[in-house]
Amino acid sequence: MTVAKPGAHHLDPITFLRFRWIVALLIALLYGLLTNDLALPSGTAAGLVMLGSLLNAVIGWTLYLIAMQHAPAYQITALASTAPLWGVLGAVVIVGEPFRWTAFVAALLVVAGAILLVDGDRRQRSSLIGVVLAIAAGILWGVSETVPMKLATEMGITPATSIVLFAMAAIAGNTLAIPLLRKRVPKRVSRRGLAFAAISAISGAFLGWLFWLNGLRLAPASLLAPVRGSTLVFTFLFSVLFLRERPSKRAIGGVALVFGGVLLVSLGTIV
Repeated sequence: MTVAKPGAHHLDPITFLRFRWIVALLIALLYGLLTNDLALPSGTAAGLVMLGSLLNAVIGWTLYLIAMQHAPAYQITALASTAPLWGVLGAVVIVGEPFRWTAFVAALLVVAGAILLVDGDRRQRSSLIGVVLAIAAGILWGVSETVPMKLATEMGITPATSIVLFAMAAIAGNTLAIPLLRKRVPKRVSRRGLAFAAISAISGAFLGWLFWLNGLRLAPASLLAPVRGSTLVFTFLFSVLFLRERPSKRAIGGVALVFGGVLLVSLGTIV
């Protein structure tokens, strides 16, 4: 998620996302062939994965990348990291998983930390556009990562097959969106931008999803969703180390709340 900041600077969002998922698709196909993890899924499972891809990789990530152009990376990531709350609610209300206070409280801690992190920097106020788009991305990410992906996993779809379908749907969705977005999103391409997109593909689009999908096979989505908030902690650190952003002490307190939420749900899972 941190790489998306310089990536969006050197590439337009459409090109970034298309190249990102093309690289992820090639890696997923190679991984699936080497591990014999590719299998023909049911039509319902495939449809759920494609729906998740539309919400997450096409609409959600487009909103996220545009929001990145309006505010510092750690602020936009903080707002988008409200995803765990929506993930917990989606898993309980739609998937039908049992309600767990630890997961709900953990999700609230993540959201509270995100809000505190954003409010903590009074020198750099996020624009209204960036705030709205980042929150919208968080809602789409939270719902799509838990509801359709968990249901598809329960139907027996393998992680490699899921990533391949997810990537194909993302590429198709972003391609179809070109006529609608190109007038407002001018094309920008550079080798450096493609390199950032490739790093994002390997670390997030492939490895991140591979770990997440295997996690969904082992634990309830309502417990895993708050752990998703740990992305904010690492993005915060990476934005400081590599992007040279300088958050306030209050923002650091926000990250501490997020870490507390992740720790809470981790302990709840062990117990």
